[in-house]
Amino acid sequence: MSALVSDQARLLQGVGDDRHAGPAHAQHLRDAYGSSDFDRTHVINFNYVFQMPKVLSDSLMASKVINGWALQGITILQSGQPYSVVDYSGAVGSIFYGVADGITNPIVPLAPGCTPQRAKTGASGAFTQGTGKPALLASCFTLPLLPPGDLNGGIPANDSYETNFTSGQRNIFRQSWQRRADVSVVKDLQFKEKMNVRYSFDVFNLTNTTSFDIPIDNVTQNGGYNPYPVQGQAAAPTGCGQGSNTTPASFFNCPTGLGVTTHAISSPRQIQMSLKLQF
Repeated sequence: MSALVSDQARLLQGVGDDRHAGPAHAQHLRDAYGSSDFDRTHVINFNYVFQMPKVLSDSLMASKVINGWALQGITILQSGQPYSVVDYSGAVGSIFYGVADGITNPIVPLAPGCTPQRAKTGASGAFTQGTGKPALLASCFTLPLLPPGDLNGGIPANDSYETNFTSGQRNIFRQSWQRRADVSVVKDLQFKEKMNVRYSFDVFNLTNTTSFDIPIDNVTQNGGYNPYPVQGQAAAPTGCGQGSNTTPASFFNCPTGLGVTTHAISSPRQIQMSLKLQF
């Protein structure tokens, strides 16, 4: 078999039918519109302070210990981070940048029949090594392959390995909600007019709830960053997401590791006490 070099087609950046231009095209920035990477569509904050009522008269010595307690805290509920599925290995947008695409955001398109809702499993993607499951279905993602002769003949007739950029689909996924409650029990003790002692018992992340970072959203479908397909080799794999790749000799590979959460963005429950002298 002879090596099929498609560098000629890659030099045709911006040539051909504009309908094939993806988000990287300078004249089609609207295809990259979507939620900001730091978007939090819904944010609910509760700040509260509850001053305990006085039980004893201030004239009594015991009131110095019994009175003056307060409960205060903050509770935050907010939407998780949005994210896209991307591939920097040259499996997306190869017609423009080959396998060295490090300056765009090459989004992996959804497979036909899949919607953002169907592509999500409903899980956070954490604990996949145990009883958990990935947040995304690998079988719901595909390659934006361009047929030979496309782009007004810009792709050679024997070149079936070129891919375009995805139209839209930026940040169409979102991680699960983030929740956190911090509570403090505070006691102020006045010694003199200009001297005060404050005792504080603080509990951060009271419920010990984990807020997860976005799952792994980058796939490597051209694992060897190979720019030279072999003529006659299958371009796209089949059976992705079914536990095996039924075309192991294909030039592109099935997505692996997709939707697995490996990091948290919140600390576990922490408890501390402090005593401050203010004067």
